[in-house]
Amino acid sequence: MAIPPIFQTKHFDDFKFEQRLLPWQEQERYERIWQTTDIVNLQFTASFSPITVQLLDENDDIVLALPALVGLPNIYVPGAYLFSVNMSLATVNTGCYHFRIIAGPAGPTQKTYTSGCHYVSQDPIPQSILIEYFHSMYHEDVIFETGIKFQCRMFGHIGFLDPGRNDEFFRDQRYNPGLLNSRTVRQWPVFFGNEFGLADDDIDLLNRIWSCDNVFLDNKAFGVSDNSKFEFTEEEYFPKRGVTITVEEGINRASKIFALNLDTSKKIMASVNVESTVFGDTSNSGSSNTVPVHNITVE
Repeated sequence: MAIPPIFQTKHFDDFKFEQRLLPWQEQERYERIWQTTDIVNLQFTASFSPITVQLLDENDDIVLALPALVGLPNIYVPGAYLFSVNMSLATVNTGCYHFRIIAGPAGPTQKTYTSGCHYVSQDPIPQSILIEYFHSMYHEDVIFETGIKFQCRMFGHIGFLDPGRNDEFFRDQRYNPGLLNSRTVRQWPVFFGNEFGLADDDIDLLNRIWSCDNVFLDNKAFGVSDNSKFEFTEEEYFPKRGVTITVEEGINRASKIFALNLDTSKKIMASVNVESTVFGDTSNSGSSNTVPVHNITVE
């Protein structure tokens, strides 16, 4: 993207990480990591079609290509529809790849977007964390009501237990202490980034991830602790940073639990809504190379 002569700033959303580096900073390369066990889920909002997502190797040869499946209309953006892609990396060889998104029909209005390096490994990546996240409703321009759940993998690890507690005391007339109430909590610092740290692009993604009400680190639910903020470890002139945030175990419910006193002699009618992807075309019209497996138990 070219900058008009009157402006000299390479803004975050307009330029890649390498292009935003200043002359006195060390020249580093952006790299996102994946394992072949991971799935890349993407969602788009557009008033046009088609949208194609391609995975290209270092020679720009297409390794995978999936068309985005058009879905429900976006009630928040009149005239626009949702598109989704589910790309499994199971058949990809170890190496550096990049994603290319081709938006719109061929012609002068077609747009092409290319990502930075995405390193895919057939072997497990030590000291990495698979982050899965979703929200209970529309959030950060994503229609989570479709049931989409995102994944990303980053270098990181969970630190030592940092126990916390909230006590309420009282003292009698002789000033003897007494404990009225006590609540304990288990907290852990989570460190993101290896010895080279993370680019601002990943830090921005982490900030958005922790704004969701359901976040899983290696298949265990966590939530940000009260008043916890990102703490950075950085070196002067080095453009990447390590990030630490304190979390607690927990499931963020998007519902309420309640009890009612009812007449047990009366009948209650109940209905069950089964996930729509259980039935129909398992290929999702070509927008997914994953194989959905559903277990339905009827009693």
